[in-house]
Amino acid sequence: MNSASNQNTFKNKALVIFVSYISLMMLGIYIAFFQYTVLSITDKFMLSAGMVGLFVAMQSIGMVISPFVLGVLSARIGKKKTILLSYALMIAGMLLAGGSGSTAAYVCSILLVGAGYAVLEATTSAVLADEFSSRSALHLNFSQVLFSSGAFAGPLIAEWLIDKRGVYFQHIYFIIAAMFFIMALLSLLAKHYGDNIGGKQVKIFSVVGKLKNKIILFLIIAVFLYVGIENTAANYTDSYFEIQLSMPQLSHTALSLYWLAMAFSRLLAGIMVKNSKAIFTVFSSIAIVSLVLAMLLPGPTAKIVMFAVCGFGCGPIWPFIIDSVAKKSKGYTAPMLNITFAFCGLGATFLPFLAGLLVNASNPSAAYYMCAAAAVVMLLFFLFARSHEDRSLS
Repeated sequence: MNSASNQNTFKNKALVIFVSYISLMMLGIYIAFFQYTVLSITDKFMLSAGMVGLFVAMQSIGMVISPFVLGVLSARIGKKKTILLSYALMIAGMLLAGGSGSTAAYVCSILLVGAGYAVLEATTSAVLADEFSSRSALHLNFSQVLFSSGAFAGPLIAEWLIDKRGVYFQHIYFIIAAMFFIMALLSLLAKHYGDNIGGKQVKIFSVVGKLKNKIILFLIIAVFLYVGIENTAANYTDSYFEIQLSMPQLSHTALSLYWLAMAFSRLLAGIMVKNSKAIFTVFSSIAIVSLVLAMLLPGPTAKIVMFAVCGFGCGPIWPFIIDSVAKKSKGYTAPMLNITFAFCGLGATFLPFLAGLLVNASNPSAAYYMCAAAAVVMLLFFLFARSHEDRSLS
């Protein structure tokens, strides 16, 4: 009987890993596909530059609002139902995006997708942290390998479907929605052994009150900065190579290598999880130096290499911060990670906006110098958090 029970537990955990990893890979494919088709959306709806900015911002707005609501709800209904709700939001948004013929409908669809996106990534990360608490850093890094791989493959898949197979770009939303529907069905079969619900009423104030913990607060500031850095570095690649270097054909190569190197370093960090503080410091330093060198070194080859090195340095940063938040939020993992992801959405909105102001006043290089400065501050806040943690343990 014990043997059968252990076998069922093993199969269930394997299913949890599979659904979590593939869902994160699909999120990576979607976000890269979205970035790849912004120009197509602009052409279809004849959007001005200001409207494009609003359109892109709607996704981030959805990523900020929904984790606060569904994150707290997850403590009452459990992570499984919360994940199913996030699938429903994403699928509904993608079906609307695939069939919409007006700007207003498209904007609403992207808001829905952003809302589901943030909650799905946050709650899936909470599942991995709770179900595999002794190896959470490994699973969070490895799951982000799949995310980065999806982000790397997304533009290639979109290009193949659109250019080679003649698929209209909006119809790709239907394909991605179908994949998420399959993941939702598989999620129904999975059981979360670490899903502690029903023990007590959880209110928004009790969850947000945990932000008073200096360790968690410092970590959230660090991830706010990191996500802003990651998005700014990716989103300004086109303008840097086109406007600054007059080599628009190289931006795709630089961006692809950026994501590919990130996947590799996350795989490496997942294996080397023994000293996360030292690993975080080393990789953050690599990202900071490479950002500066990418701007200073002459020649496009050196710059492309530095973009790849930057992606390599950025790789383990997000998983290690999220793992640290999860470890400090036992019993509140899902709501706290959702709140953390809301700050990720804020970072993804604020830092690129600030970079835009600097670029308008100077040139595209300013965005990357700002990223390097923000990365220094991010590293300091992570080290502040770990020093407070070390003192609390002594």
